[in-house]
Amino acid sequence: MIGRRLAIAVAIGLCAILAAPWDAAAATPRRPRRQSNMPPGWTWPPSRAMREDRQRCLDTLTEMGIVWRRAPRTARVAAPIYVPAMELGGITLTPIFRKGPFVMDCHLALSLARMGEVLRQIGVRELRFSTIHEYRRIRLRGATKRPLSRHALGMAIDVFEVVTDGGETLVVVKDYRKKDPTLLAMERGLAASLDFRTPLTPGNDPRSHYNHFHLEARVSYEPEEAIRTAMLWQVDARQ
Repeated sequence: MIGRRLAIAVAIGLCAILAAPWDAAAATPRRPRRQSNMPPGWTWPPSRAMREDRQRCLDTLTEMGIVWRRAPRTARVAAPIYVPAMELGGITLTPIFRKGPFVMDCHLALSLARMGEVLRQIGVRELRFSTIHEYRRIRLRGATKRPLSRHALGMAIDVFEVVTDGGETLVVVKDYRKKDPTLLAMERGLAASLDFRTPLTPGNDPRSHYNHFHLEARVSYEPEEAIRTAMLWQVDARQ
């Protein structure tokens, strides 16, 4: 009797499984959720890993001989600092129309400092910019999107003009169209850099970045293996 009841129960269970609709979405492994356009591992308020990373970044700037000072707590900026001299890696950063001091995340300062040697070899001595930190959303192909821009994190800078060693001022909006060799070399150097994400320029985003180079520090707060996974799955939506 017990054996017969067990057999009936098993049969009923199999019928229920076979009758249930198959959910392909549920059967597919989910990718880890991450906030769009935020660095891998980024959270707010900053996690312990982010706070530890902040201290390592600040220590590295100090070891490189860069004079910096802490900026006030700034929403979404994990390591807000000022660089009073506005010179990093031998490259002068000059605002076009805004007055400082300019809040930036430590990682942007560090990336610019490391990139300075490459820029100097290209013949660049000064970057003239409009914006570093600004709380705003990304703008892609002429439309404002929902995710925050990396400017809101203090990790991006918009460069409109470049001054060469010879004193020539290159204006992105007109000289990039002329295929100026310094601007093209700068674009290639930044694209190859491990310290920056791919720059947005008139070449790869002519609608939203026809008149400037948008440069973003490459940052991750995740372990090495998680970083590789995130890079495979990440689809950049930037400004």
